[in-house]
Amino acid sequence: MKSIVTYLGIICLVFFSFKSFHETNKTTFSHEPLIIGEWDNFQQYWQENTAEKIHGIETDDKHKHLSLIVKKIENGGLSMEIREGRNGKNFIEKINLSKNQTESDDFVLKGDTLFIKGENHFKNKDPYKFIRARKFSGWIEIPMESEPDGKYHQGNLEISDQGGMAELDVDGVDYTVELTQLVYGKKLAIMKLAVYDMPLDSVGINSRSISYTWVNPEAKRIGINLRKIISGWTFIEPGFVNQNTWRKKKE
Repeated sequence: MKSIVTYLGIICLVFFSFKSFHETNKTTFSHEPLIIGEWDNFQQYWQENTAEKIHGIETDDKHKHLSLIVKKIENGGLSMEIREGRNGKNFIEKINLSKNQTESDDFVLKGDTLFIKGENHFKNKDPYKFIRARKFSGWIEIPMESEPDGKYHQGNLEISDQGGMAELDVDGVDYTVELTQLVYGKKLAIMKLAVYDMPLDSVGINSRSISYTWVNPEAKRIGINLRKIISGWTFIEPGFVNQNTWRKKKE
C-alpha cells in the first residue's frame, strides 16, 4: 500500500493503482498541459450529501469537499495546492510533484474531469472526481434610494461554476449568489444560479434559496432578475463582454 511519505525532507507522492482507470480515451496527469488550473469536487460532494433523495447518491464512501490549484514549477513538475470547503476557504497543504512522480495512471484526466485516488487526502475507496472550475465575471444590484441611480451596484466580481459564491457588501442586507454545476435528479446536467437571503458564511450544502434559474452546463451567460435583487455572470474568455467591461470603458 502506497501513501504520502516524507524521507529526508522530500515529500514523495505515490498513489494506489485501480483497474477501472485503465481505459482508453484517458490522459495521464503528467502529459497533459490542460491539467494546469483550478479543480473542484463540489458536484460529487453535493450528490453524496444532499438531503433530497431525488438528487443524492447513496454511498457509505462519502468524500470531503476539496478543491485543487495546479501550477507548473521550475523543475518541470507540478505544484498542487489542496483546499477544503466552499470557495476553497481552508488551506490544507501544498505538494510539489516531480515529473517522475506524476507519471502515473493513478491520475486520470477525461475531458474536464480529473480522477485522483490516494491514501492521504484522497483516501476513499472510490476516486475523487474533480471538475475543471470555469471562472465567471459578474455583478449584483439591489434597489437603494440613497444611491444616485436608485440602486446599489457591486461589480467586478469573480466566482467559479463549481459552487462559487459572492455576497452583497451592504450593512443590514443579506444576499448571497451561488453558481454551480449540478446533476438534477441524477440524470440532467445543468448550471444553476441561486440567490439566498443569508450571509455567504451561512449558506450550506442544503440551504434553501429564495429563487434560482438554470441553463445548460456549457452556457457562457446566466442571470436572474427578482426586482429586489439582480445578478448577471459571463464566462471569462478572451474578448468576453459583460456589464463589468462596459463600466470599465466608461470609467
